Amino acid sequence: MHMYAATMSTTKERRRGLVDLLGKGEASSQAELIDALAELGHSTTQPVMSRDLQAVGAVKVGGKYSLADGERCTPLETLSPLLRGASLAGPHMAVIHCEPGAASAIARALEGEKRLKFVGSVAGDDTVFVAVASKVNAGLVIDRIQELV
Repeated sequence: MHMYAATMSTTKERRRGLVDLLGKGEASSQAELIDALAELGHSTTQPVMSRDLQAVGAVKVGGKYSLADGERCTPLETLSPLLRGASLAGPHMAVIHCEPGAASAIARALEGEKRLKFVGSVAGDDTVFVAVASKVNAGLVIDRIQELV
C-alpha cells in the first residue's frame, strides 16, 4: 500500500512538471518532453508520456504540444467537413478516415463525446483507430461519424 502511494506521488509530480513544460509551449515531440522531464528528475517512457499527455488534457496545435483549452477542444460537429468516413475493422476496432492532418483533432473531439464508449484511440495523419469493448460500441462510433459525413 505504501509503495502505491509513492508511485502516485511520483506520477503527480511528473504530471505537474509536464504541465509546467506545456505552459512554455516549446515541445514539438513526445521525445522532447521526455528529455525535458528527465532534466527535471522525472524518468518516463513514451507509453507513459502518451497517458500523461491525455491525463493533463494536452493537444498538439501548430506542431507544438500545449494544454487544451475551450477553443482547442473543438466539438465533433464543427470538424465534420474534415471527416471522410468510418468502417469496422474487426469486432473491437473502428477506423475513421479524415482529411490529412486532421486525425489528432478528430480523436480529441471523439474523446469529448461522452455517449461514445470506447477504450482509446490512436491518431495518425488522416486516420483514427478507435478501440472499443464490443461490436455494438464500434457501431455507435461508426454511426456517429456517418451522420456527420
